[in-house]
Amino acid sequence: MHRQYSMAKKLPAIVLSINLLLGLFSWAILATQTSSLASQAITDKSQTTISQLVELIRTPLFNNDTISVQVALRRATQDRAIYSASFYDINNQLVAQSKQSGETPENMETVSAVVELQDTEAGTVYIEVNSPPIYSQYRNVFFSWLALWFVFTSASTYMSHRFAEQFARRLRILTNRLPGSAEPIVDEISALETRIQPLLSTSGQADENTASGYYYSIVTATIKNRQRLDNQLNRENLELLFEKIDYCTSRALELYGGQRVEGADGSICFYIRSTQSSKQHLLVCLMAVYSLQQLLERLGAKLGVDLDINWTLRSDNLPTLPLFRYHEGIAALKQSSAELAAQLQEGIIVIHSTEYDIEQLSSLARFQTYDTNCYVLQGFPEERQKLLETQILHLAGICL
Repeated sequence: MHRQYSMAKKLPAIVLSINLLLGLFSWAILATQTSSLASQAITDKSQTTISQLVELIRTPLFNNDTISVQVALRRATQDRAIYSASFYDINNQLVAQSKQSGETPENMETVSAVVELQDTEAGTVYIEVNSPPIYSQYRNVFFSWLALWFVFTSASTYMSHRFAEQFARRLRILTNRLPGSAEPIVDEISALETRIQPLLSTSGQADENTASGYYYSIVTATIKNRQRLDNQLNRENLELLFEKIDYCTSRALELYGGQRVEGADGSICFYIRSTQSSKQHLLVCLMAVYSLQQLLERLGAKLGVDLDINWTLRSDNLPTLPLFRYHEGIAALKQSSAELAAQLQEGIIVIHSTEYDIEQLSSLARFQTYDTNCYVLQGFPEERQKLLETQILHLAGICL
């Protein structure tokens, strides 16, 4: 079963895993390369030193000058990498030797070369190379890289953790503002995708629907006491009321992805469209209508005005091209919504649906049959109602 984790945990874990993987491969490469380079450096040092030493002692040996041979050996051991240099005659008897002072190092490497005089073997030169310091120098390069890698890994993991926490927090805030189930959020991306799925369409679906159009749901809010408001309020207060209604409608539609269309006298119209008919689409429409209804009721209470409004929701597939057919379809939906609204009393929300019956719609909310294919919204499930109350409080804080 696929387990979900918060973005605040996943992103730092990914960064840390990449750094560990990079460190593992780099460690293997650097360890091999530094060991190879150290071995090569020791070999080069040994061959260069013993070659020079053979050339230096060849002339003194020809002149039987043992002191000059000793001086040449001493000069060789002045290099800290050369612990000792010795010359043995053809009988393997020690003729001259030079060593560095101090304790004898461990793990030294011995290199020898034959000294020839006029194509005759005159003896053998031996040098002992103190290899551990050379290896240590190359290991220091590796340890320096290791320290740099550790600092980089720690810093990048910490920074990604801080960024992921802030990013996850913003995703949670955005997700909680969207309509949908109020289940606990574990994976922020998955939760956001689930919430906005009814509002999204894939590019393939969009291409298929370019020619055939979209599924439009027209919402009509009819103010039943429009004439009474004209009589009760002066012009200034009436304009203020309508401005507030427009503002509340605009902010609610921003939240649910709706678009205003021109309404008739005493009515507000807007639509929400989708690529195809679905219960998720109708759920978004119903939540938008309910949120706006509750928001306008609070507006009326705040201004001390009675707003007697009923709400109708009708849907149909409308072509986008040619434009004449599109506007004709919108006008027909508005007309049928207005005819239905004229029969309704204030304060109720009615949905007209030919695609789904009341049993199928019961998975979205509670309904009561009003007429053929017409159902009155009674309420939402408890969790969805809590989410709607959160949305309504957010809108009221902005608009009122």
